[in-house]
Amino acid sequence: MYLAKIRVRQPTCSLAKATEDDEVTIELLGYILLSDDEALFLGRIPRIENDLKKCFEVIINHESTKFFQILEKTKTSLDFLAIIRDTTGIKAFEESYCFVKPPILVESGYKTYTVYAPDIDLLKNAYRRLKKFGNWKVVEVKNIDSNDKKLTSKQFSILKTAYEMGYFEKRRKANLRDIANAMNISKSAVHKHLHESLSKIVEMYFKKETIDVK
Repeated sequence: MYLAKIRVRQPTCSLAKATEDDEVTIELLGYILLSDDEALFLGRIPRIENDLKKCFEVIINHESTKFFQILEKTKTSLDFLAIIRDTTGIKAFEESYCFVKPPILVESGYKTYTVYAPDIDLLKNAYRRLKKFGNWKVVEVKNIDSNDKKLTSKQFSILKTAYEMGYFEKRRKANLRDIANAMNISKSAVHKHLHESLSKIVEMYFKKETIDVK
């Protein structure tokens, strides 16, 4: 399972359009797809730092807005419901069997989606769908499998000792025998643990690297 964050520019959505001047940020706390083209959003403006009149005018007057209603307003935040005729971002993920995890962050004209992807190929398929309608980029992708390989305490201890003794320096200050003597284990055990720990680190690194999206 992979967890990805993808930032998508969506000028066809009134909520994204209303944030283009950077005066307001919106969090979409939940959504329901009403049809192929419409979604009901529960939204929140978490910080009220400016007059929201302009923001509301953009949302209400935009062609994608079918319904907009303020639910609750406090001194610091505002909750609303909106039906928007723009499901392109959500559908790009859901039709690729990648599942959107709210909240969806809306700022500077972009929506940042956090999605769960069962497989890398499914995530790449979502990327291809995104290319059809908008500007987008991958912020982060990481493997979150519960069986993701991690160093054992023994491997960590030997790796740390090797590092501190200068084994990884350009001109090695210690060899396997030195580390074995320091750890009071055999030379072959040091070699085995170092090899396995370095393999795990390399594997974890490449699993968490951003996927090539070209």
